[in-house]
Parts: sequence; C-alpha cells; structure tokens
Amino acid sequence: MSAAFLFPGQGSESPTMGASLLRRSARARELLDRASRAVDLDLAAAVERGSPLLRRTEVTQAALLAIGLSLAEELERSGTVPAVVAGHSVGELAAFCVAGCLAAEDAVDATARRGRLMAEAARLHPGGMAALRVRSEAEVAAAVEVGLAEGPVDVAAHNAPGQWVLSGAGRALAAVAARFATVPLPVAGPWHSRLMADAERSWEADLRLLRWRPPRLALIANRTGRLVGPEDDLPSLLSGQLTRPVRWADTLRTAAELGVDSWHVLGPGRVLRALCRENLGPAAPVRVLDGAGARA
Repeated sequence: MSAAFLFPGQGSESPTMGASLLRRSARARELLDRASRAVDLDLAAAVERGSPLLRRTEVTQAALLAIGLSLAEELERSGTVPAVVAGHSVGELAAFCVAGCLAAEDAVDATARRGRLMAEAARLHPGGMAALRVRSEAEVAAAVEVGLAEGPVDVAAHNAPGQWVLSGAGRALAAVAARFATVPLPVAGPWHSRLMADAERSWEADLRLLRWRPPRLALIANRTGRLVGPEDDLPSLLSGQLTRPVRWADTLRTAAELGVDSWHVLGPGRVLRALCRENLGPAAPVRVLDGAGARA
C-alpha cells in the first residue's frame, strides 16, 4: 500500500484535540513544551483542559503542529511509513518536517512566529473568510469581481471541485454573499489573501534563517498542488501560501496520481476527512488519528 500523511490546518481544531496523546506520548509533551515557550503559554495544560485559549491564532497553529508531528512519529513507529505528505495551510509545516526539509524544533518555533504575524496582520486589516459553492471557475472569477468593487478579496482555497474559499475585507465578502451562495467561516482573520502581505514578508525573512534540506519523499505544496522539486525555493514556497490560495483539490489529485491508496489524517480530522471523500469519492479509505485513537 502507498500511504499519504495529511495534516489539517487552522479551523480543524477541537477543544479536546491531543488530550489523550499527551497521556501516552513524551514526544508530544516535549514539542508542546517547546511551543509553550514560543507562545508564552502552557500549551500542554491548555490541551488537557480544552482551554478556550486554543482558539487564539498563534496558540492554535503551534498546538496543531506539535500534535501532528507527534502523531506522525507514533504512526511511523507502528510501521506505517508515508510515501506522500501534504498539509492544509499551517499543516504544511508538519508535512515539510516529515519530508525531512526542516527540523521539528525549528518548525515549532516558525509556526508560533507565523501565528503571531498573522494575528498582527489581522488586527491591522480585519476581515474574514467564506466558503463559496459554485459550478465553474468563471463563477469564482465573477464572485471575486463583485467583492473587489467593495474592498480587497481573493481566492483563499480550492478545496474540492465545487468548493472554493474567499478571503478579504468584511464589506467585500458581504457584497459576494448578496449575489452568491456563501457560508461564513469561523476564522479570526482574512487568511491567504493580500491582507497578509506584511506577515508573508516578515515570515519569509525568518524562514531564510533556518537550515533547509531537500525532501526525502514526495511532498506536495499548497501553492502549486504539485510535487516539490529541486528547483523550488523552500522558504519562498512555504511563506508564499500566506497570500495565495491553498490548492487542496489539486494536492489530492496529485497524490492519487502518484498511486496513494491509503489516506491518514494526523490531527483533528473532520474537515480533511470530508474533503478527501468529496475529492476522492465516498469510499476513499481515510483514517483519522487525532490523539484519541484511529477512526475511519
């Protein structure tokens, strides 16, 4: 079997994520302790209590990274080794680690920094995100045009054939909602839009200070939906996702073309499990490991 490890992004978190993992995994506690120092908060205690602090952007992202990496190491020790890795938005950092591009400790620090920069950008440029259900890319373009008449708005993700996400200023999203079928998403800012440009520049500078290595297995990038190759500049590829769309439908299609027949979601898995089945079919063998045990 050819396995893919998939790591969820912000918006997938749950109050109880990782609580049982902490009780059995010294590695999970070690990574959460490092993340705690980066965000100045006891993340292990927050996870164990299901604290509402886990909804803060910088806290959520650091916790998701630590939990995802711990689950990946646990699964590999049990004998399941990935042939392909990918992550949705912040989950991509975990994928870069498992592919051998970045040390786990560096990724934890970089994730905490990413969350802080995004939170700062959202305070300066408030906005949100909305799922858009349309039948064609032409309709997506039309929706963006409607929104741009009122303020900045961009395509933030293409998650499935008929599911797109827009991100931008509130007035722009309201204009789109008046003309198209949209669902507001419970997020703290306009992620993956031009409003994150300052965060992207600062984060890329931070990433260039880290030690990078070429991937040792198939790694699929958010920005392109294709395999990362030797010609790709890894810090730019990763930082650039802050202002560009997550091409998740393309990511899953690329993985399937590589022969993946076993899908493992490592972290709170409701969102990615649903997207796997929407893209790959309702019978897709998707296994979710969220720290509480495996679920189909």
